[in-house]
Amino acid sequence: MSDVEGSKALIKVDSAETVADRVALVAWLQAERGLHGRVRVDPAAPAENELGAALDLLTVSLGSGGIATILAGSLSAWLQNRRSQTTIRITITRADRSLELETGDAAEAEDLIRRFLSDDTNEA
Repeated sequence: MSDVEGSKALIKVDSAETVADRVALVAWLQAERGLHGRVRVDPAAPAENELGAALDLLTVSLGSGGIATILAGSLSAWLQNRRSQTTIRITITRADRSLELETGDAAEAEDLIRRFLSDDTNEA
């Protein structure tokens, strides 16, 4: 599979418990059968006086076959299953477009993510 522009989603999570939520999201997406082998963690560069890099971005290779739909559904299910009901900010970047959601509403998030990710798959 080639990494052509627009074939991946970059996901960043910010919340009250950012590190724990990022780790949980990585585990969740990697366990998703339809995303197997498509989820990669891109660590941030370590800040001055830090020994290692923090988890920063998740990259999900989309390609064809409804992967964007699977990703949208999986992100929604992850939001629904979070223990804390706090608002979370998810940023998804694809090609030259970016979607930033700040929500605790999984249904709203799924709808917006699904529409955003499917925009250019319909043009292919």
